[in-house]
Amino acid sequence: MSATTEPGTETILQFGRFQFHPYRRQLLQGDRPVRIGSRALDILHVLIRQPGEIIGKDAIIAQVWGDTVVEEVNLRVHIAALRRALGEGRTGERYIANVPLRGYGFVEVVETLVAPRQPLASPCAMRTSNLPVLLMGLIGRQVLIQRVVNQLPRTRLLTLAGPGGIGKTSLAIQAAEQSGAHFPRMCFLDLSSDPDGISLSQNLAVLLREPVDEPTLLLLDNCEHLTERCAEAAEHLLRLHPRLNILATSREPLRAEGEHVLRLPPLEVPERDDAPLALAMCSSAVQLFVTRAREVCDRFDLKPDQVRAIIAICRRLDGIPLAIEMAARQVGVLGLSGLPALLETPLQLLMPGRRTAPERQQSLRATYDWSFGLLSAAEQRCLRLLASLGEAFTLDTAVDSLHGTRLCRECIFAAVHQLADKSLLWIEQNERGVSYRVPHTVRAYMQQVSPPDAASPVA
Repeated sequence: MSATTEPGTETILQFGRFQFHPYRRQLLQGDRPVRIGSRALDILHVLIRQPGEIIGKDAIIAQVWGDTVVEEVNLRVHIAALRRALGEGRTGERYIANVPLRGYGFVEVVETLVAPRQPLASPCAMRTSNLPVLLMGLIGRQVLIQRVVNQLPRTRLLTLAGPGGIGKTSLAIQAAEQSGAHFPRMCFLDLSSDPDGISLSQNLAVLLREPVDEPTLLLLDNCEHLTERCAEAAEHLLRLHPRLNILATSREPLRAEGEHVLRLPPLEVPERDDAPLALAMCSSAVQLFVTRAREVCDRFDLKPDQVRAIIAICRRLDGIPLAIEMAARQVGVLGLSGLPALLETPLQLLMPGRRTAPERQQSLRATYDWSFGLLSAAEQRCLRLLASLGEAFTLDTAVDSLHGTRLCRECIFAAVHQLADKSLLWIEQNERGVSYRVPHTVRAYMQQVSPPDAASPVA
């Protein structure tokens, strides 16, 4: 099925409440763009071109990933993301069928429309500011915000790096808002809805055409799937416009020339499980949990004998703000006593986020689907095996534990380094040296996506 017909027109594939525009690489529900990753969108394109037919898994992988060697779990992860984006399971509608041992098929009726081709929109035209408005303040991040505010005027490229849900976007927006005295003009560009860098290229063209004649801040949000293109764009723009500064957020550094990286730590959790109430409430993780719990349950009144449970919950969720908020909002349904048991089951990954949150933040499962889908096959294999290790391990222990796989020691070292760079291994430094840890939430995720024998060395 061709993406275009006559010059100046485009083909639109319509099904149910959705329209898929191959030319613009965009999925719409009504007139609202659907947040969906690049691979999931490619899979949709493959399936929707042959509605009613079962397409083999190998054929889908070949069309979506080309010559890149990937495991079948990659396909399952992105199929699951595509189903969530289409609302399967919530609306009662069904679009994608799975035939065991054969493949997948698109089961909805698809109508082909031809319409005048619309110019690709440029969401980041140089206005005074298009920063999103935050409806809630940040808890426990004031020192970090001030650090970014102080650093921005003298740092031309600053990247806030950290795992999904750590609060990079909110912190960046709030720091930008407080930097208005230094930057009369600001431009915000969310790349999570730009799977192939189209809007990045468009806005780069805008910035190349327009002179930057006063201090300007460009906030590039969610760069992790476009790191190479973002690095190239940042270097080019900074050379061209001496009065331009760039603040980026990403799950891994861009590794661009002149880049300064600030890794966002988790919220502070009390070291002692038996910390008294007054001391516990000084920790940012407990403060966030109590604040969000009171928003959904106005009768929630923290008592001294509940402190231990809240500390355990915050520690189990690695001090990640998004995870703590999701858990706290279950208090109205489960009560505080029911939460610890939930966090010991796979259901913790399905705790719902805000309805209006981006697709990748609708649940912890969606958050890690996004990160896991960006890993290479070697990195995915290493993460599976490392998730079975103890609380903390050294680099030598990690390399030795993977000995006997099909990966050479150099490949293992590179994969461990990349997993740490991509915020899926946490680095801990103390007087004994550097160690690594797979966060509890990542371990829970790996238990869900790994095949039963994934933790065994590959012969």
